[in-house]
Amino acid sequence: MKKLIAVLLITFLGAGFSYAQEKPKVERPEMEKSKPLFPKHWGKPPEIQLRDYVDLPGKFGKGSSTLANWIKENITSDKESGKFPEKDKDFALSDAEKSDPKKFERDMLSAVKSGKISKQDAAKKLDALRDEMAKKGEFKRPKRMEKPELSSEVKDQISAVKEMEKNLHTQIRAKVDELGKDASKEQIKTAVEAFKESNKDKFEEIKTAHDAIRKDLEAARPSKPERPELSAELKAKVEILKEKRKEIEVAQKELHKNLKDASEVERKAMIADFKESNKDKHQEIKTQAKEVKEDIRALVETEATRTSDL
Repeated sequence: MKKLIAVLLITFLGAGFSYAQEKPKVERPEMEKSKPLFPKHWGKPPEIQLRDYVDLPGKFGKGSSTLANWIKENITSDKESGKFPEKDKDFALSDAEKSDPKKFERDMLSAVKSGKISKQDAAKKLDALRDEMAKKGEFKRPKRMEKPELSSEVKDQISAVKEMEKNLHTQIRAKVDELGKDASKEQIKTAVEAFKESNKDKFEEIKTAHDAIRKDLEAARPSKPERPELSAELKAKVEILKEKRKEIEVAQKELHKNLKDASEVERKAMIADFKESNKDKHQEIKTQAKEVKEDIRALVETEATRTSDL
């Protein structure tokens, strides 16, 4: 009997052990890694950077000139290797769209406004429609002012600054390498800070050179074309339009004031009355605003400028 009990116990324990062994492991999901600031194939940004603060290329915000040069080199490399191919700007229009591009532009803008199509999806179509409108004289495309060619003097200044930055970076790297592979972060930081302090005049020279180059570039920028003065008649139209809009705004404020103490039924009735009594005024303002806008654009708009909507 004792032997039987012992056998049963061994069998039970063995089965329990086997079950424990076969029990599936619970897999924990890996934490999602944060997205890198720069493309992965660029690698890590330079660890040692100058303490200046400049605009970074590629819409990466602001940072050191060391980082700016690193980004610029990577962007240039990507373009040369074809990783950033230019987008195809051609977009075929139908005969109906070519015959009345302005109408289809309005329809497209309306679709974007209502959320039926995204701005990104509509961009190419709108671009093609506006090209067609420009051919018909219905649309004036703004032309960006061409960047002036840098003078040889400015180019030499830029090259000199880059060379100075490169030399300093090489010297800093050499100082860090002298510490050996086992150097701690604190030791590296101390060495870099000591180098910067002993070469303070050189860093200041680089900063001064950057400021001088920036001023030269700003001075070389072409001035914006002056817009012509509005005619007296057009100014009068604008003032009349402003007065009518002001009347509507005053009436709206009065309505909002009265709605505060009104019941739900009274509110609905008051809002309906307001809309009905001001319906013609709204339409008149809308029509006049469109006319004034077209008059202003015809007078003011040039190839390099574009007026905003009223």
